[in-house]
Amino acid sequence: MSKQYIRVRKDGFIYEYSERLAAHPECEVVSEQEVYPERFITPTVSEKIEEITKPRRGRKPSKGLDLTTDIPDEPVYTDPELAAEAAQGWPQ
Repeated sequence: MSKQYIRVRKDGFIYEYSERLAAHPECEVVSEQEVYPERFITPTVSEKIEEITKPRRGRKPSKGLDLTTDIPDEPVYTDPELAAEAAQGWPQ
């Protein structure tokens, strides 16, 4: 039998197995395969993943999403009254 873990139903957090947590109504006992599915990938599944992720004919390989954006600088706002008060005594 595989190792058991405790999963909290509310937020999905995983804990090591303990009898006390297993008895709690908001927790459920789950197997290691449910907690760490990447440890149990079969060769046929890994072949399918490679098939799906390889670039197709006529298409450039994807380098991921381009999340760059051009964020313009915020315009500087100066209150005219404040500027006039600060400029008192300056030569025109």
